[in-house]
Amino acid sequence: MRIMQNVRNAWQKLLHEDATPNKIAAGFAIGLFTAFFPMPILDTLAALGIAYVVRANRAACLIGNNFVLLIFPIIPFVFGTEYLIGRMLLQLPQAAPMPKDWNFSMLLHSQGPNYRAMVAGAFVLAVPSSIASFIGVKIAITRWQARRAGTCPH
Repeated sequence: MRIMQNVRNAWQKLLHEDATPNKIAAGFAIGLFTAFFPMPILDTLAALGIAYVVRANRAACLIGNNFVLLIFPIIPFVFGTEYLIGRMLLQLPQAAPMPKDWNFSMLLHSQGPNYRAMVAGAFVLAVPSSIASFIGVKIAITRWQARRAGTCPH
């Protein structure tokens, strides 16, 4: 479970930063939000850019963005769910099968509606997940900081 150990180490480093619970929770939520979108590498850059603009914690942002590594085996299910939700929202017909003789330009043109469906579905799943993660991380950080300061009754 090397991934879990890396997450624990990153979380411990994050807890020792002098950042407010709001900044840490916002960073994590931003990272998680962008992780839902089907745009590898660009999601990380977008997350860091947004975190910088809103002054959220960038370390927490990276942890949130890479949180999907913990659920790696179900990522195809998540992307499939995003596609189905987006297809329903955009009222798109079922995707046509790929032609035998295709090129990259044809692929981009023919799969554009499917990608838009995935982005729409990703937005639907990302918003409540990010809100829930913001609340959960803020509570966890607030409790941890209170315990560290000796003001928590637990």
